[in-house]
Amino acid sequence: MPDEPTPPAPAPQGQAPQGQPGGPQQIQVAINDGDMASVYVNFFRVTGNPDEVLLDLGMYSQVMGPTGPEPITLGHRLVMNFVTAKKLAEVLRVVVARHEQAFGAIEVDPNRRLRNQPQLQRPAGT
Repeated sequence: MPDEPTPPAPAPQGQAPQGQPGGPQQIQVAINDGDMASVYVNFFRVTGNPDEVLLDLGMYSQVMGPTGPEPITLGHRLVMNFVTAKKLAEVLRVVVARHEQAFGAIEVDPNRRLRNQPQLQRPAGT
């Protein structure tokens, strides 16, 4: 893609890439998102083992059928190491904090969310 950064040319063999002395080196890596698909997720399940975090993603329709609520459909699983999981958790924390600064607190309890909805003002005389 034309607006993607191009990775720096590799340093000749035996030489380290040039950077600030004593500082961390930054490497630009090109990202190809041409085949990326978007999915809507409103439900997740987290499991894991000693080496990885498994994040199952899906959708809960909240539709009540004749036999009860429709089942939750899990359609994607992310598997990541704990370093990546911690980085993701921090990025999500920052993104949500910025959103709340701009738009107010996000209530995760559905009962409180319904109680705290702003009431629509009705025109006088109705």
